[in-house]
Formats: sequence, structure tokens, C-alpha cells
Amino acid sequence: MISRTLFFAIRTLGRLIGLSAISLQVFSFAFAVYAQEVPSDTEVRSEVKHVGTAEVRSVFTPNGKYPSSHPKVYWHDADWNIDMVPEHNPDGKLTMKIVPANGSTQYVTLERYFAQVDSISRAPDDKAIAMAEANGTSEAFIIVDLKTGAQIDQIGMYHPSISPNRRFILYINGYPAHGDVAAATKYRLYDTLKTPKENTCAYRQNDPGHKDLNETYRGFPVYPRKANQITCSDADDLLFEEEDHDLASDFVWSPDSNTVIFADIKDGIVSLVSVSMPVGTRDLPKTSVYTLAGAEDVCAGATDAAGQENCDYHVIQSLGWDDDVVKAVFRHQFGTKLDLEMTIPVSKFIPIGR
Repeated sequence: MISRTLFFAIRTLGRLIGLSAISLQVFSFAFAVYAQEVPSDTEVRSEVKHVGTAEVRSVFTPNGKYPSSHPKVYWHDADWNIDMVPEHNPDGKLTMKIVPANGSTQYVTLERYFAQVDSISRAPDDKAIAMAEANGTSEAFIIVDLKTGAQIDQIGMYHPSISPNRRFILYINGYPAHGDVAAATKYRLYDTLKTPKENTCAYRQNDPGHKDLNETYRGFPVYPRKANQITCSDADDLLFEEEDHDLASDFVWSPDSNTVIFADIKDGIVSLVSVSMPVGTRDLPKTSVYTLAGAEDVCAGATDAAGQENCDYHVIQSLGWDDDVVKAVFRHQFGTKLDLEMTIPVSKFIPIGR
């Protein structure tokens, strides 16, 4: 079993391709139920914070080990109390309890392959986003309609990031449509104001009705993408299968949720990728790129922890926003002095397709 911690190590070192052997298992959600080693109390880490007027409790259990009773995870605000029920149901499934300020309590039973829910966020239009662990082999997010108590959608993916307004989820969809194609890192955007079908950018062959909402085609492709691309398909994905993209930073959102930025490494070159969010549900996100080449090539002479010449996630120390300016701090030598600080106006990013 591949743990969450191990995955992050693999992901940050740019080794998503090495996980292709389990791609069909992960993204069809056809998970076997693994025996779990119960962690100690000190290994289950929790965080309580306030999001606006809401009190939120999330957890992290390392190494894919899950307690026999679900840890306390909740979102509580003036309108909704959303909690994970500690006890598994008789079938071993997890249950979410939804208590509205005015109305009847409802329960949502999750599928058996969800081993733990790490966090719950309230999304627009009275929806909730549950970030879950899928038996230690991947992550997933689940969209729940709070008014009806129904599960709307679920997607297996990696490294999810929710926008501050909790409308959007940016994540890595690192697996191909078919097992005979090498996997590649792809960045996808999910809009919680859209339906599952509207969050599907393409379909399998012989499925023109988009009835098979396969994870490979979920979310809008924000990077890499073709110029003026408005959808995706087998052919679109195949264009990028040979490109070895690696995520080199966290996803960093602007405070107003209008834009997200992250660093990507391809062929030893770092690019900063900026994605502007759609306003309406018919709008599309817009992607722009600032490539650090030439005199700004931060990978030149970069080394890894072993002292070998290598450009990976260690190159970037921090990435952040200051109004319409991106601030980035880079270091060439692993774990030593800062070598370069850059302030880049968003206006210098080059839009894809223009």
C-alpha cells in the first residue's frame, strides 16, 4: 500500500510516472479493502481553526494508518453543523452527519473505499467538500448537497487545494485514460457550482453522451494545455504524455480567490503558472505562464540533497502574492543560502493561446 506521506515524497521528486501500475485501480475507485494498522493517539494530528464565523476541525493520520473510530472532523457554522460520525456503520463505511439550523438531521453514507475524511469545508450553494483518504492509495474529494443530504460527486486525485472562497478545487490528475500510456502530471480545476457532467471535459471513446464520468476526464485542464483549449479528449491528453511535468511548489491562492499560482518544472526549467478563475459557470479559467529561462534560469547549477546537479522542488523556498505581484524566493544549493529573490508583476505572464 502506498501511503499519503510516501506519495508526497514521490510526487515532489517528480516520480508520478512510477505510480502508473496502480492507475486503473486508483481512478476507477476499484479499491481493495486493506487491513489497517491502528495508529497511536500521538500519530493522529488535528487542527482546529476558524474560517470566518465557522469553527473547523481537520486531521492528518500519517503513513496510511487509520484509527478504528473516525477522528473528530467537523465544520460548524451558524447554518450547518457537519460532522463525521466516529463509528463505522455495519458495512464498515463512514458516515457524515448534517444538522441544519432549521430542519431535520440527515446522514450521508460514504463508499467503503474511503478510509478517512481529513477535512470538511462548506462550499457555495449549500454544498460541502470532504477531503478523504482512499485506503492510503490516493486522495479524493467528495461533494455533498447539504439541503438534500445526497452525495453529488467524488473524484480520485492528488494534492488538492481549495480556494479561499471554497468554490474551486485545483488538483493533480496524474494518470492517463488507458493503462497502456505512460502517466503524466496534469493540473485540473473543479468548480463546485457546476454539475458533475459540467465538470467533465471529455469522454471515453464510444461515450458521446458523457455518461461515464471517468476521473481521467474530470475537471478543466489548466496546465499543460493547448492554445485556446476549451475541452479535453484522448487526443488532447496524448499531446502531453511525453512531457515530464513536476509540481515544484504548493498551490498559492490570491486572497480573493480570483487567481492561483504554482511552480512547475519541465525539462529542467521552472515555470510559474498563473490561473485566473472563471466568474460565471459558463466562463473558462485562463492560464498564463512565466518561464524562468536565460538569465533567470534558477535551475542552472541547482543541486539536490545528495549534492547532485538536479532541479526539483527544493529550488523554491517560497511563493506568494502582493496585490498583482508574485513574490518568489529561490535557492540553488540544497538547504543553504538564498540565492535569488524575484518580484514579478502578473502582467508579465504570457497567456496561453494569445
